[in-house]
Amino acid sequence: MEKWTVCLFGMIVLLVVFIWSQIFAANTLSRWVLEPFIAPSSVLDVGSNSGYRQAAAQFSAAINQSADPCDDFFQFSCGKWVANNQIPSDLTSYGHLYELREKVLKVMNQLYEDSTPSSSNAINKLKHIFHSCMDIDALNNRKSLDFLEAVKNFGYWPVVHGNKWSLEDFDLTDLLTNIAPRATDVFIDISVSQDMKNVTRRLLHFDQGSLGLDSSAREYYLNKTRYAKQIKAYEKYINAIIQLFAEDVASGRTHEQIAADVRELLEFETEFAKILTPDEDRRNYSKLYNLRKLSDLDKLFPMINWDKYFRSLMPSEMHNYLNSNPDIIVKDIEFFERLLMLLQKTDKRIITNYILLRYTLSWTNQFDERFDNIHQEFLKDFIGRSAMSPRWKECQSESESRMIYASGAMYVRKYFNKEDRQAALKMIEDLRDAFRNMVLENDWMEEQTQQYALEKANNMASLIGFPDFLYNDTGLDDYYRKLVFEPSDNFPAIMEKVAIWDQRRAFQRLIEPVDRTEFEESSATVNAFYSAVQNAIMFPAAILQAPFFDRHYPKAINYGAIGAIIGHEITHGFDDKGSQLDKMGNLNNWWDEKTIAKFINRTQCIIDQYSAFEVPEAVGLKVNGILTQGENIADNGGVKEAFRAYRSYVQKLGREEKRLPGFEDYTNDQIFFISYAQVWCGHSKPEALIHQILVNPHSPMKFRVNGVLANQPEFAASFKCPLGSKMNPKKKCSVW
Repeated sequence: MEKWTVCLFGMIVLLVVFIWSQIFAANTLSRWVLEPFIAPSSVLDVGSNSGYRQAAAQFSAAINQSADPCDDFFQFSCGKWVANNQIPSDLTSYGHLYELREKVLKVMNQLYEDSTPSSSNAINKLKHIFHSCMDIDALNNRKSLDFLEAVKNFGYWPVVHGNKWSLEDFDLTDLLTNIAPRATDVFIDISVSQDMKNVTRRLLHFDQGSLGLDSSAREYYLNKTRYAKQIKAYEKYINAIIQLFAEDVASGRTHEQIAADVRELLEFETEFAKILTPDEDRRNYSKLYNLRKLSDLDKLFPMINWDKYFRSLMPSEMHNYLNSNPDIIVKDIEFFERLLMLLQKTDKRIITNYILLRYTLSWTNQFDERFDNIHQEFLKDFIGRSAMSPRWKECQSESESRMIYASGAMYVRKYFNKEDRQAALKMIEDLRDAFRNMVLENDWMEEQTQQYALEKANNMASLIGFPDFLYNDTGLDDYYRKLVFEPSDNFPAIMEKVAIWDQRRAFQRLIEPVDRTEFEESSATVNAFYSAVQNAIMFPAAILQAPFFDRHYPKAINYGAIGAIIGHEITHGFDDKGSQLDKMGNLNNWWDEKTIAKFINRTQCIIDQYSAFEVPEAVGLKVNGILTQGENIADNGGVKEAFRAYRSYVQKLGREEKRLPGFEDYTNDQIFFISYAQVWCGHSKPEALIHQILVNPHSPMKFRVNGVLANQPEFAASFKCPLGSKMNPKKKCSVW
């Protein structure tokens, strides 16, 4: 606790009396915080330690004080930062979140480049992947020959090899089996995850597949007039890479022949896009839970020999599991019916061309520089990226995504202060308390449902920083024991081994016990997560640092930034999707009819509100209020919880915090809201905004500020925004 100077003691007695009189006069804490105490400027105490100075510099670099906070709070809080921070040429969006990711990438690169062998074999394997990826000379020498050799063994690729492909040799099961370690979601997404109605076990899950442009990018294909630029870029890209393959194998295929095949291929992918269920219609988990037996697939999708498929891919010790005809989950029965009809009427040559195109996309960064240049041309038109990322960034991404625990261990051993973990856990408890109070105070829940919501909040696990075994070489190395590289392996060969190891490890988990506290992300990830089936929030170590968190920052800033992020993840357990699962993570309706009706009504308010937000930079598109509702509910609930938690902290402290130097005229409540807004300082290329609106469940950055804070009465009171102003509209939405 910071100390007041002796000369202010007499004044403080009066202040304390005044503050407590205000508390007792209020009916609830939420009413009290609407009118925060503002000390006369003559008695303001200003912080001067390093945390206060660093935070003040951060604010000074971002705030546009010429903007009206009651008109556009994003512009007020972030306008200066946006104006002074161009989007780097190899990115399509940039903001504080991206800035921190770039910082982590740079410090991680130092660790990857360090030639000193690690005491952990796993970390040494991770570095081996990275350095193999960095050997661009080896890739240039091989061109696309490793890929073409694999495709030849699959029975050739019609668009590349022409008449060498034979219809008589076509076998859909064999073809999908061959590509499965690298690409398991071409038509059908096959994964291993927890059974939503019995989270103590894992099952095979079968779902609709994805598209070449993105797993959720069907709108590009369905509206080719509006997105002509993107579709044209995609077609140009496919033509260019296939032309290179044809040249490398000297197949003699002409530009015209390839272009004709590509047009057919894209026409087929458009038909495939049409049968996919859009994401906004996939938010009801009960509709996506269809328990079947593995043998049922023979009737549901007989074009694949499923027994042969899985026996080819699963390790031999798993074959007894197959013999048991295990339970499986088929998420969308009707999709399988539509897929069967589509493939049965499609030329097998076109099917082969499409499958191997999708297999090609799994070879990113494993071809020579010619392909990198073509890929960059495509991304420039598709999402606005003006230059390629440095090779080391791409290789870090490839390495980290394949060995998440090894990369996390390398990061936390060097850079993470374990005291930050304890500070984060303390804040989580504060946020959890705030959420509990919000539940208790609301007037729309029946008592039984209200009490269960409290139980679920109490049972939510907190996974912070890292899994403990990252500091243990024996445990870390054992996890990757079966991943073995040879010194002669080139990068594509390494990627093939990693893909096979990862797939077999996933299958093995079908017969392993479930650990609810499993930390399933790299600790070097700058992000935060909520797992519905674990009922757990997860904060990797890399996000627990400035500008979102610093143990020496004023608490107003920590609660506004990382506190709101914590609240966001907690609220995900009670958004439109998380609310469908119980305190253990099981799909189980714990809502009474009256309360669920009110919950749906409150959620609809958020949907309608965000659906009205237009994004002029993205050719006038509007936010998809249905697709983004879960994230919007979490944003709104998160900042509300964080503000309550902060005011509770101040109440326990018995006085207001010291003011921020250079910003003494701003109350700490105002500093809190500015801190929240600055989490989302940033901007995007127009093409990237279009892509985000079409496929991303998060609203654009501006609306994660203005859309959220316009719903908070405490914000309007803090900045004295007139009722009816843009940041204090008469109609507000609130779920929690």
